[in-house]
Amino acid sequence: MLVRRVAFDRLGGFDDGYFMYFEDVDLGRRLSELKYRNVFVPAAEVMHSGAHSTTSDSAAMIAAHHESARRFLAKKYAGPLLWPVRTALSIGLQLRARGLRRRIGS
Repeated sequence: MLVRRVAFDRLGGFDDGYFMYFEDVDLGRRLSELKYRNVFVPAAEVMHSGAHSTTSDSAAMIAAHHESARRFLAKKYAGPLLWPVRTALSIGLQLRARGLRRRIGS
């Protein structure tokens, strides 16, 4: 991810409320809200050395991922009229996380 420094600073950077996961998605959404352009470049490549922070406690990382997803979706679908959407998504994420934790044996 490349972000212009002026845009990053204007937003106040990443939202510290995300422990792990979705902070990049949230940043992209907030950039779009300020009318900055998001561009996907399919030819760009990045080498990721691989999940060092997630291998020691998979159950905790599943919980963190789903909590971050819930937090992002609650911000995206804010307001009283979208309460049913937030509720359905939250229940779905809870069920999915529970299923994944059972699958890994935690």
